[in-house]
Amino acid sequence: MRGEGDPAARGESERIPVCRFWDAALADMSATELTSALRVLGPALSWTQNPNYRRRPPDPTFLDNYGYAVIAGPSDGPPALVVAPSLALGVLLLGPHAHYPLHAHPAVEIYYTLTAGDWWREPGPWRSEPVRTAIYHAPNVRHATGAGAVPLLAVYLWRGDLTTHAALV
Repeated sequence: MRGEGDPAARGESERIPVCRFWDAALADMSATELTSALRVLGPALSWTQNPNYRRRPPDPTFLDNYGYAVIAGPSDGPPALVVAPSLALGVLLLGPHAHYPLHAHPAVEIYYTLTAGDWWREPGPWRSEPVRTAIYHAPNVRHATGAGAVPLLAVYLWRGDLTTHAALV
């Protein structure tokens, strides 16, 4: 239940440390139509982090450089702008040089890159992916992501099991 002290209960979006890179990520984007849309949506986004990672961060700086916001998703998930029971659509933001370590989840996942970054999916190898690349992760396939000198920003879509959070492997 959300109380008076909860920013979402007051109609405010929630912010976490990685949000300091939001404007830089938008400035680096080449996908202008999405840039405009995300600039409009940005103030309304509620940022969150996977509870598995919050309990056991993979390294001391990870939580300061990682977060995601849900644009559309189930009502029982993280705060979303639009309720969508059968999918989760949002944005992933990583700070410069951040490494999102090897993880897996039962949901199908598709990313659409808005800034360049490095991506790994089993069986490998690492690939540098440019802006406007679609990246597919089948259920339970181990994968990882890394940002370069600029923040990594990508739109994600999850389908299938939306209740099981990713786990580091």
